[in-house]
Amino acid sequence: MAGLSFTFTDEQEQFRQAVARFARERVAPGYRDRSGSGTYPMELHRELASLGVLGIGLPEKFGGSGEEDPVTLGIACEELGAADVNLAAAPVVAGLTGAQLAVGGTASAQERWLPGLIDGTEVVAIGLTEPEAGSDAAAMRTTATPVPGGWRISGQKNSVSHLHVADATLVYARQPGTAGSAGVSAFLVEAGRDGVSTGSFTDMGQGPIGRGTLYLEDVFVPAENLVGTEGRGFALVMSHFDYSRAAIGLQCLGAARASLAETYAYVRDRRAFGKPIAAFQGVSLPLAEHATLVDAARWSCYRTLWLRQAGLPHTVEAAMCKWWAPVVAKNAIEACLLTHGHYGWSDELPFQQRFRDVFGYQIGDGSAQIQKQVIASRLIGPEVRDR
Repeated sequence: MAGLSFTFTDEQEQFRQAVARFARERVAPGYRDRSGSGTYPMELHRELASLGVLGIGLPEKFGGSGEEDPVTLGIACEELGAADVNLAAAPVVAGLTGAQLAVGGTASAQERWLPGLIDGTEVVAIGLTEPEAGSDAAAMRTTATPVPGGWRISGQKNSVSHLHVADATLVYARQPGTAGSAGVSAFLVEAGRDGVSTGSFTDMGQGPIGRGTLYLEDVFVPAENLVGTEGRGFALVMSHFDYSRAAIGLQCLGAARASLAETYAYVRDRRAFGKPIAAFQGVSLPLAEHATLVDAARWSCYRTLWLRQAGLPHTVEAAMCKWWAPVVAKNAIEACLLTHGHYGWSDELPFQQRFRDVFGYQIGDGSAQIQKQVIASRLIGPEVRDR
């Protein structure tokens, strides 16, 4: 990692080209239809696995690439995001759950779940948010009570992405009597266990990803389903969110980059008052401004992933990526939509769908307010937090 370079390695560039070609030819053509259906494309998910997209940074013995490779994962997210920002979440989710299993899962849990995550035949969701607890670990109410052979888990998780296709959920629950992040552990809870039921939300975007509620009523979970150290589950997932937040930023920026490219072509061809509308500064200069912001946000995300790969602190940078990149992407897509007029607002073009899908990333994995609080507390000091 010595030296300063803004280029990908030869291997990363070859990977980028392969993913970009797959995204352009196989993924992009069906984006709007898939988004409207609300059905997650498991067939495409498995095809992503065949490209190695779902095994980035996961153990080789189970089919993964081996050593953690944040920059390569970011490349996959950006290129897929240009074609389908919803499907681009696949490497993030597989990486987020898979990495926790690889680090803290028991041997039996790793053997049971990692091969399926990597080859795309199974999905493991993340169950962290609750009706009254998201980033506030102290408010978490889901409990895991020790019993002979394991735990009994009771509670509710909502806003669980991919729940409708998940074979299991990584659930975070606290031991009764504990407070704050202390006492929170992570458990694999299979979808078919007694006491597990689900509900769903209808959202304005991200339909194929879905967002559901997981109900847990005295669900028995065996000891081998504990992931990580007992009482340290919240710290485990937070360390991996620093990784995923920059990747999510690149998903959104990929969608913005595609929108801008489509709009450049449109303003060169569309004529008004006897000339291409690109000749009018009111049309071209805003596009230049959005292109600048997208490029700046893009390199901020890659720098954060580089810091992760180098083993350097990156919590602040990850929070910056998470709150800023989706906003930059949303604003760019909105400008592209408006440049196309009523045609851009129609469902014949992808802008309105991208706008709605990207908008949701301002909420998931930590809102802008939480990210800014993380940044301020690290740069200014803990006194900026309410006590």
